[in-house]
Amino acid sequence: MIRSLLIPLAAIALAGCDRGEDGANAAIAPKAMARARPAPVAAPVACAPAPMLVLSEDFADPRDEFAPESRPFDETAAHFAAAYRQACASGLLRGRALIEPGAGARDRLFLKNAPEANIASIYLDGEDGAPPAQRRMVLEYPFLTADGAAHVPGTEELGEAIFCHVQGASAREAEESGRCLPD
Repeated sequence: MIRSLLIPLAAIALAGCDRGEDGANAAIAPKAMARARPAPVAAPVACAPAPMLVLSEDFADPRDEFAPESRPFDETAAHFAAAYRQACASGLLRGRALIEPGAGARDRLFLKNAPEANIASIYLDGEDGAPPAQRRMVLEYPFLTADGAAHVPGTEELGEAIFCHVQGASAREAEESGRCLPD
């Protein structure tokens, strides 16, 4: 008997929680619910998939320092992936592709060793007007210097190379700071 009375009383008590005697709780509830809603999340920026890094056929590496699956190659690939994600998230790649239309391989970025280079550079290699099969996008960097030391570009260096290729520095900025000007 007592149990049968407790269930209806509990239901009545719970129903009254939203209202209170003067309806004060009813006015608070919508405000609390509004605060509890998650903020809208900006839609992710759509970018082309990041190109796969591969060694160019003329990448001279007698000791196989940058062979695929080596530590320096894997680190370079990880740093490039992070730089590409950052460039995409920032909107730098919005409506722009890293791989130019004239490149034969649309999903690859070829690593080209430039022992004397001062910065990482991304560009379309090959003769102007040549068929796409004879042109390719390259990432040029002093991966192996003249003394044989291996160098892995950092995320910031690769992000700068992406920026310089896709957007570039203003003429004034290039003149004053040398930004995006390889030696």
